[in-house]
Amino acid sequence: MSKKIAIFSPFLNPVGVKEATFGLSKKFSENNFSVDLLSVHKEWEDMEFAQNMNLVYLSTAFKKFPTRGYLKFRFTSLIISLRTIITLSKYLKKTKPEILFVSMMPFIAWISLKLSRNNNTKFIVSIQGYPRNNYFRRFIWRKVFSSANRVVAESLGLMGMLKKMTGLESNITHIYNPHFENQNDFNASDDIDLESNNYILGLGRLTKQKNFKLLINAFSKLKNDKLNLIIVGDGEEKNMLRRVVKDLNLSSKVIFKGEINNPLNYIKKAKMIVIPSLWEGLPRVAVEAQALRTPIISSCKDGGLGEILLNGEAGQIAKKDNIDDLVKAIKNYLNNDELKKRHVDKGFKNIDRFSLDSSSKKYLKLLSEI
Repeated sequence: MSKKIAIFSPFLNPVGVKEATFGLSKKFSENNFSVDLLSVHKEWEDMEFAQNMNLVYLSTAFKKFPTRGYLKFRFTSLIISLRTIITLSKYLKKTKPEILFVSMMPFIAWISLKLSRNNNTKFIVSIQGYPRNNYFRRFIWRKVFSSANRVVAESLGLMGMLKKMTGLESNITHIYNPHFENQNDFNASDDIDLESNNYILGLGRLTKQKNFKLLINAFSKLKNDKLNLIIVGDGEEKNMLRRVVKDLNLSSKVIFKGEINNPLNYIKKAKMIVIPSLWEGLPRVAVEAQALRTPIISSCKDGGLGEILLNGEAGQIAKKDNIDDLVKAIKNYLNNDELKKRHVDKGFKNIDRFSLDSSSKKYLKLLSEI
């Protein structure tokens, strides 16, 4: 008889998290689990379900609520969270799944589980990204994690951070998030609307975290007339970044492409991709770049990027928010083809760490042990 596992991952705007969670759900369904994918918004409506996978609406009242934009997302989160405490607790009380797997809003899931008075459901919490370490989060997560059968961090660095934040040790482990099922996931077409592939690439949301202002300023110091900078993404800092470009007289050299659904061709043809973030988790874009053999420079080591880059053996790690060190790293790749080849070969050789097969085997082993 199959076991029921309920997957609670509300909103799932980040593509990497969505694909990873759904991929794991498919693997669970193939290994004697009946999977309920719980929806409070419209999280799973565009996905292709396999056998033993069910879409369960906890509510349909909020399907038109916006989840993009800093203030809109937080307002929506608050409203939906209050409603979800009631609907999720009712689901848990009625259905009594063997396992509740949570990858977002663990506090809401924990309260709902307590209210359901369901003491038999195993509680698994998956943590992604690079969470802010503040008193409120430490206090809440200490409570939540103490009740969890397992807490799974998406990287070794994040696991260490969670242990330090909460003071807990025994039930916190790490499993890399899956970022691809097979190499066909990284097929890049050759149709790119540029006459040349002589460009550096920055890719991500245009927010303070991603720190594209640093990349633009570093690019301005290269003084390379043949080289362009392409930035793919959208966000609240777009207008500010355009002003920076204009002030530096780089309007003809820095190209803003906006948000692109499939940027793999831009990654494949770039001289290098630069991730100038102030903080990061385990970003899919870095795994995509390794699969496409594109050199990577990161200004962020903590949270998972250092592990993706094998602590500098599969990419360059510049000092955080340091323009001179970033310029130096870019010039290293521009002037040293041997260094580029060594780094991309090392990254490509070790990319299986982030495959669905590798991650799901570790998750299935974990589920069998609780």
